[in-house]
Amino acid sequence: MQRAWFLPDEKYDLDVKHDRVQKYCKLQFYGAFTYNHKGPCYIYGHEKEDEKVAAEAALARENAERRKQATSAQYHARAALQEIDPNDRNLRSRKHQYTKKDDYTRGARQRGGIDGYRYREKALKKVVPWLKDLRRQGINTILLKDGALAHTSCITKDYLSVHQIERLPWPRHSPDVNAPEHAWPWIRRHITKEMPQSTCKDKCQR
Repeated sequence: MQRAWFLPDEKYDLDVKHDRVQKYCKLQFYGAFTYNHKGPCYIYGHEKEDEKVAAEAALARENAERRKQATSAQYHARAALQEIDPNDRNLRSRKHQYTKKDDYTRGARQRGGIDGYRYREKALKKVVPWLKDLRRQGINTILLKDGALAHTSCITKDYLSVHQIERLPWPRHSPDVNAPEHAWPWIRRHITKEMPQSTCKDKCQR
């Protein structure tokens, strides 16, 4: 919305009225790089309704599988406890049981944006193989990211832990030492100068 000043009798004058309909396309971009190596990137587009439904179904299947694995692990743990001396047992294990609150969820996201599920599926599943390839080349890698909700979600943390990806801690209110953040101003100036304002997803991606 653009602010316009007008006199009382100019309220409906076309010269001071501005259209509030958004006429340009906004996309979110994710990229990764290290010294002398350019990593993968991904452009987040608007998530369609069928994609949301498919994501919820995939999360439901994943949660069911995680619940099954947790139940099986707990069964074997209880069986192992029976072989331990009764004086050494700690049967107060209910707090370690898998409950509904342990399920992966997407969150409300009323204003859109990227959640942990999309971050994992679209970005991390491209970045993790690249990090592993650098590790095979003898390059020590530490994943640096800020404290966005998508970066700190349980889905993200569990995925990186399973693949043994080392992460740099990001305390709250810490100084901005994230190298990509200092690259965005240059990228924005370059895109604004070289490319006209886009009006659709295809033009924005090009």
